[in-house]
Amino acid sequence: MTRKLKVFPAIAIAAFALAAATARADVPLSIELAPKISVDYAAEDLETQKGVENVYRKLRKASRRVCGIDGGFLNLSEKTLAQKCVDDTLASAVKKIDRPLLTALHDSSGRKVG
Repeated sequence: MTRKLKVFPAIAIAAFALAAATARADVPLSIELAPKISVDYAAEDLETQKGVENVYRKLRKASRRVCGIDGGFLNLSEKTLAQKCVDDTLASAVKKIDRPLLTALHDSSGRKVG
């Protein structure tokens, strides 16, 4: 059985909303503007170390992409916000999947958030 997990960068939404609200207070923002990426994985992928590493790699890549780290130039403050977005988004995805091997891999990656 293949599952899809949608990766949402909540922290990026908040940062974007704050920046946009500051720039143009007269334009309302919608949460629907948040980028979404689906990550496909099979339940069996979460039962082996190799499978978990593959799923985690996909989640990390999707988090980086949705938070804007994999494209273009970012200044230091943008990069800092984007990296926090990646960390939070990845942690949220791992928590949502809630599988012991995936959680252990995330915890050992040195990117623990919260």
